[in-house]
Amino acid sequence: MKKSDELISTAVNWYIETRPLYEQLSHAVENIIHENTVENNPPIHAVFNRTKDIESFANKIANEKYTNPSTQITDLSAIRIIACVENDLSKISKLIESIFEIDYDNSIDKSKSLGTDKVGYRSIHYVAKLPSRLTELAEYRKFKNLRFEIQIRTLLQHAWAEIEHDRNYKFSGKLPEDLTRRLKVLAGVLELADREFNQIANEVEKYELTHKTVDENLKIQNNSSSYKFNSN
Repeated sequence: MKKSDELISTAVNWYIETRPLYEQLSHAVENIIHENTVENNPPIHAVFNRTKDIESFANKIANEKYTNPSTQITDLSAIRIIACVENDLSKISKLIESIFEIDYDNSIDKSKSLGTDKVGYRSIHYVAKLPSRLTELAEYRKFKNLRFEIQIRTLLQHAWAEIEHDRNYKFSGKLPEDLTRRLKVLAGVLELADREFNQIANEVEKYELTHKTVDENLKIQNNSSSYKFNSN
């Protein structure tokens, strides 16, 4: 059964009134991540926040499965975290899980959901809330029980997702089959490139560690030789 225009209008009016609160939440969550990034130093390339616009909300709420937008639509407020390489994703994920209250039942790693025989959109999606230790504070009290989404992806995953989303949006979510296939093939190419960048990053770290150890050993030997010379 199609949702009535009256119900859609009521929901949209609710969101028009409530959206400023979600905008504040988006900025607050981004700031919390930045503050903890400085303290814990996970390798993050960039952090962005966005609040769903009115038109996008109206299109989504038209779906008959959404009867209560405040609890069913979890991406009204969203944060996107961009990592350089795949190894950084797990480090950032651990940080996010330590800061926020995670709804694991509604969170997903899109890479794992692709299985072994598909390529395409890859990103970690968390549905989360501010924990009580924060909402007990006056500045965060108004965000109590409000949910938001956090997406974590690499630079290459981000590039593919942005292009794919932009092109699909222009064609109302349905590209011609040949273009869809070419996008999927490109996703596979970028996945291979992501793995190579990750391997190179690992080898660079090993190289730096090896040379740091050699330099420290040489410094110790030089200091020891200098001490013996001065002692004579």
